[in-house]
Parts: sequence; structure tokens; C-alpha cells
Amino acid sequence: MYIDFHKYNYELVPNEKIEEYKNRDKESYKSLLQKWFENNLDEIVDRKWEIEEIHYLKNISDFIKLVRESEQLFEFGFYTGCISLIGVASEDFCRYLSVQLGKPEYESQTQYNRLNNLKSDGLISETTHGLLDSIRQIRNDCLHYNEDFKQKERTELKADSLNALNNLKKTLKNLIGEDSKDYHTDLHSVISGISSGEDIKTTEEIAIKVKNAVSHLLKFPLAFDPSSKVQIKTSIFEVLEIDEDFDEISLKDLTNQMIVIVEFPEKEREYYEHKELKLKDTVSATLMSLIDKNGLTAEWTILDINKLK
Repeated sequence: MYIDFHKYNYELVPNEKIEEYKNRDKESYKSLLQKWFENNLDEIVDRKWEIEEIHYLKNISDFIKLVRESEQLFEFGFYTGCISLIGVASEDFCRYLSVQLGKPEYESQTQYNRLNNLKSDGLISETTHGLLDSIRQIRNDCLHYNEDFKQKERTELKADSLNALNNLKKTLKNLIGEDSKDYHTDLHSVISGISSGEDIKTTEEIAIKVKNAVSHLLKFPLAFDPSSKVQIKTSIFEVLEIDEDFDEISLKDLTNQMIVIVEFPEKEREYYEHKELKLKDTVSATLMSLIDKNGLTAEWTILDINKLK
């Protein structure tokens, strides 16, 4: 039996009250979703960590939209939908690949023939053929929705969808992913792409992805140890800018040329005003920041600052 009673019968209420009833029911449904999400949050996050990472691709087509949606379906536990969408994405990628490799005549072929011809021509390896053909077989099993597929346990469906998803992501990384020698030159475009990404859910996610990108591409550890709660730094700085109300000051660390914007503690602002700081001053300063939940420093405040002669 399929039960589909999500909405009240609004024909039973006066016309002028329908919107009120709908709004109340929508709020009720929101609370149901929030509770479901809270109860399943750990599993959703764990599934995210099972998915292969590509890091970044320069040259893409519309198939990447399907890959993004497939990942989200897997994260939320919608395995049959993930398998179906990855199958479509895989075929679209292979048509794209055929054109890129100078074989547009393969576009109209079946996926089975397309893959075999690309392998016979030496345009894809045995390994790549195996990864993509595995996706084809999993997708066909799902598409035909035969008795064997219907009887699959949820754990088996999960394994199939993860296998298909990771096979495609491995293939994309191997065939059109970037070489490590290009990482430094591509970093700027990667950071720009993160800030304008379609899949960014909140502004906080930008900082997380930048942190992760720098750790992979530059092998530079931006994140502090999870046990660290406070970061205190003493160094020699150049004063770049001073807020006229002494709310904040911009300093350039002369040891590494990094720039930090620092807030003055409000109750001690008068104390710092009497330091007579000016632009271009060289100063010694001790700064403090709390470590946020992402392992990054948050707002910096001044503990002490003194001009150097």
C-alpha cells in the first residue's frame, strides 16, 4: 500500500482560512523534517566520508551536475536514485569523452558498444573500461527493476550505489583531473571557484573548502589540532591601516608577509589610543584568537602592542 496523505483536505475550510491552514501544516512538516534530519545526521555525514574526492576538474560538461546530485542522494540514503542518476551521468560523460577524443561517431552508440570501441581504439585503458562497464551493469540492473533487483537488501543497494559513484569519480579524476604540477598555478582559480560554487550551502562552507583545498594543493596545514582552543601569536608587524574609531587595525606580519585584521578590546580602547600608532609604524604585538569548530582561527584581538624605534 502506498500512503500519500501529506496535505489536509482544504476544501473543508473557508476560502479565507485556507492559507492559514496551509502555513500551519507546512510548519508542522518542517518540524518533522528537522527531527528526521537530527536523528539521521551522523549517518548522513558518515556516508559523505565514504565518497571518493576528485578535488577539482577544469574541463567539464553538464554531466557534473548529475554527479553532484548523485552524491547528495547517496548521502541521504536514496540509493536507487543515486544508481539511476550515476548511470545517466556516466553515459553523458562517455559521449562527452568520445567527442573530446575525436570520435563523435560514438555519441549515438549504446554505452556497451561505445566503451568497447574506445578501448579497442586504445583511447581508454582496461582499468577505465572496467570502472565504467561496472557502472553500466549496475545501472542496467536498476533500470530493468527485475525481481533480483527488487529483492536486494538495503546494505547491498548501498554497496552498489557507492561502487557506481566512486567508479565514476575515479574515472573523472584519472582522465580529466589535474596533475599535481599544476596545483600551484591553479590555486587562484580553485579558490575563486569555491566562493562562487553552485553547491555552497552557507558562507561558512567557503572557509571550510578553502582550508581543505590549501591542505591538499599546497600541503600547507591551516587547521589546528582538535585539542587546541586558543592561538596566541607574538611577532613584528607593519601597521597598514587604523580604523579612525580604533575598532580595528590591519597588520602585516613581517616574518611571513601575511595580513591580519585585529580588533581592539572595547574596554581597553583608550589604552591603545594613547600608544599613538600611525600608518607604516613597525610594532611588536601579541594577538589572540579562539579556534573555531573547523580548526581555524576566528576573530583576532590585541593583547598588547608597542611601537619599535
